[in-house]
Amino acid sequence: MKTKMTLAAVLLGALVSSSAFANTGTINFIGSVSDTTCDFVGEQDGAQGNTIDLGTHTVTEVNTGKTPVVNFALVGKKANGEVCEIKAPNTTVDISWVPASGAWNAMGLQNTGTATNTAVKLMDKTGKEFSAVRGTVNYKSADVVGGALPFKAQLVKSGVATAGTVISAAKFAVAYK
Repeated sequence: MKTKMTLAAVLLGALVSSSAFANTGTINFIGSVSDTTCDFVGEQDGAQGNTIDLGTHTVTEVNTGKTPVVNFALVGKKANGEVCEIKAPNTTVDISWVPASGAWNAMGLQNTGTATNTAVKLMDKTGKEFSAVRGTVNYKSADVVGGALPFKAQLVKSGVATAGTVISAAKFAVAYK
C-alpha cells in the first residue's frame, strides 16, 4: 500500500510540474538611458495624435503603385511643455520601429485589416524603408525642426491587392545619445 501511495504521489508531482511548464511565451523589454526625457506623439499636417491617415484609394491605385507618400513626424515635448531638441554637435537620437500588429513583410508593415496583399511602407526622412533587418535610424540636430523627427509612410501592395481596410501599427523607441 505504501508503495502505491508513493507511486501516486510521484505521478501527481510529475503531472503538476509538467503543467507548470506547458504555458510559455516571450516577453520583450525595451528602454533607454538618456539625459533628455520626452513624451512623443505623432503629427500629420499640424494635427497631433496616434493615427496617421494614409487616405482612401482605389484597388487600381494601390495595384499600380499610385498611392501618395504621406509625411508625418514624431514630436517630442518635455514635461514642462518645451520642445525636445537635439543639441548640436554631440547629441544624436536613435529611433527604432517594431511592428505592434502583424509583422514586417517584404513590402513593410503587414496589414491586419481586411484588404488583402497590402502593407504600410514605413520610411525615414530620406525615404529609406524600415524592415525586419533595418529597424533603427539615427537623426542629428540638422534633421530635426521644432522637436519633430520626420518620417514617411505609404500604402503599398504586397501582391494583387483587394478592397478592404488597412490596419497596421508600429511601436517606436526614441533614445537621445
